[in-house]
This record gives sequence, C-alpha cells and structure tokens, in this order.
Amino acid sequence: MHIISVPTVFTCKLPTAGWINLAQIRQLQFEKSPSPIAVVTWHNGDKQEFFGDNATAIMESWLEASSNNYRSKNRRNIS
Repeated sequence: MHIISVPTVFTCKLPTAGWINLAQIRQLQFEKSPSPIAVVTWHNGDKQEFFGDNATAIMESWLEASSNNYRSKNRRNIS
C-alpha cells in the first residue's frame, strides 16, 4: 500500500471518465492535432492516456488551475 500526500485538491470532471485530481499529476503532455490526447504521469509514476473531450477537459482545467484566476475565483470573501 502506498500513501500519497496531496497538498491540495484541484478536481476536473471528465465528460466520459468521472473525476480526476489534478494535484496528483506529476507531468502532463498534450497534443491538439490531429485529435486531442493528454498523457498524464501520475504522482506515483504511472502513465495514463486520455483522448478527445476528456483530454481537452484536462488541459483546460490544468490551465485554469495554474492561473491566478482559479485561486481568486475559489476564495471566499470574508467581510
């Protein structure tokens, strides 16, 4: 059994494959042409390929999570 310490959760809903946690991704490779493919290397070194709409959803969520907009959008306003 392996225990993975993940400091944060950045969820991504995939159109046909459920949910994934972007915080567990070590490396992401993305190709747009001729059809979208995302190759994910997980924290534990395993690799997984995602195609089409799933690949696009991962890439869009990855870009959103890495931008400052994601943090400010999900921060609560405390008065």
